[in-house]
Amino acid sequence: MRLRARLAAAVIPLLVATAACGGSEDGKDDAKAPSVGGTADATTGTSGGGPVGSGAIDTGTKGYKLVVPESVDAYTKSSPGSTPGTQEAESLGVGGARTVSGVYNAPAADPDDPALFGGTRLTFEGFSGEIADPAKALDTYLANVGNKGLKGTGKAQGMEIQPVASARTVKPAGFEGALMKCQDMQVTRNKGDGAPKSVADFRFPVCAWADYSTLGGANVVGLAQMTKGGEGASQDEVAALIAKLYNTARQKA
Repeated sequence: MRLRARLAAAVIPLLVATAACGGSEDGKDDAKAPSVGGTADATTGTSGGGPVGSGAIDTGTKGYKLVVPESVDAYTKSSPGSTPGTQEAESLGVGGARTVSGVYNAPAADPDDPALFGGTRLTFEGFSGEIADPAKALDTYLANVGNKGLKGTGKAQGMEIQPVASARTVKPAGFEGALMKCQDMQVTRNKGDGAPKSVADFRFPVCAWADYSTLGGANVVGLAQMTKGGEGASQDEVAALIAKLYNTARQKA
């Protein structure tokens, strides 16, 4: 009996201390929760600050707005683009939304390569406000890409834009606290009247992020692709660009 009493006296305080610390040495809960897309991410805090909720989305991402940077890596802003309307923001689940947009161009890596003639174009649009369900907002945004067209101005006559396979969850280097997905889109030129004769069939990727106050999406298209067809940038390349946009376009509201 005395031995049991001494063991209880030693073990019970240890269990209490472990529970208070969340089971890890640094005082954080080391439990894991599945994020959207089927992967598992640690639910500890990230650089955005605050605990993580909804899988990999940090609650510290609340209270941000979006601006349009003058450049994104090798891309320089060339025009303001087509800014989304508040009705679209509401359909995505962004409350009290403010919207931004920008079109960027980058020169060809090899000016003598006809497959790269004209360089590439990045089209960005963003929403900021209150987003109660970032994962749902992100999926809704990607589902509507085909209806928005290449510049966010709607479907072009004689062209169809359809998703290829399913969107996949990505986490490029330097991207923390939010959820990002990428989706390949196939552009098919109809053969009937009204179809643009100079446009070929081609494929392009679109990537987008969502957190508790911002949603941003962008597509990248090689201008030569539009006339010669084929595939351009990869999803991973575009995801890396979107990660840079995420880190430069977000500001405390």
